[in-house]
Amino acid sequence: MSLPQFDPPGSLFEDVGSIVPALFDDRNKYQLFAQKVWPVLVGCREQLAECYTPENGRPALEPVVLLGVLIFQFLERVPDRQAVELVKYHLGWKRALHLSLSDPGFHPTTLVYFRQRLLAHAKSDLAFGAVLEALRQEGLLPKRCRQRLDSTHVVAAVANLSALECVRETLRLALQELAGALPEAARPAFWPLLWERYVESKLDYRSNAEALQDKYRQAGADGFSPAALAGGPEERPALRHPGGTAGRGAGPALCAASQRPATPRAE
Repeated sequence: MSLPQFDPPGSLFEDVGSIVPALFDDRNKYQLFAQKVWPVLVGCREQLAECYTPENGRPALEPVVLLGVLIFQFLERVPDRQAVELVKYHLGWKRALHLSLSDPGFHPTTLVYFRQRLLAHAKSDLAFGAVLEALRQEGLLPKRCRQRLDSTHVVAAVANLSALECVRETLRLALQELAGALPEAARPAFWPLLWERYVESKLDYRSNAEALQDKYRQAGADGFSPAALAGGPEERPALRHPGGTAGRGAGPALCAASQRPATPRAE
């Protein structure tokens, strides 16, 4: 995949004109990002270019924008699907990332592949380093200050959030598919609980690490139930309440995926 031609932003939000100052004052975090962090990200573009093949393949999405999305995912603790929705609909994210109001966004897997590129080319520290450099330029950090946060934590934290989202989305889709095949009278006792948990509810990914780890374990255990239902009538007698032992199928795989850290593989 080749590096796209960089198009420096012009007058952002020209179509909303004078209301921009009212939306984003100088203390607004999105305005600060656009003014202070974005120029540092642009300065990283030459390093990002090493992750792509020059003049080979279709042009990729702008890596400077994707690096900015990665930072905001970490700061606001949102997985890939939610991040894409924010890129498309959130004015603050558009302002911070210098995107036009009509920008259509991109597919969530783009973020997965981008993280893989960063890891494969040992560039996982770019996002963390860019923020630190912006803080140093503003005099908010001493030049020789030691930081306790590992730069790889930024990429790993976002990847883990997105892995949990993927498991929960799999369960949601499985339940919705089974709902069309199972009449209400044939649905097991645990059905309302799982339906409320994965179809009707949204997880707050800003929860602390312990709470999210509990959600990993919970999704792994819950995965046995719809897997057994999908496996056929011979497995249905083994169904129990979520958290207990259940049938074969995709459940063990979901459980294993929920228990291990999600580290993106290099392309």
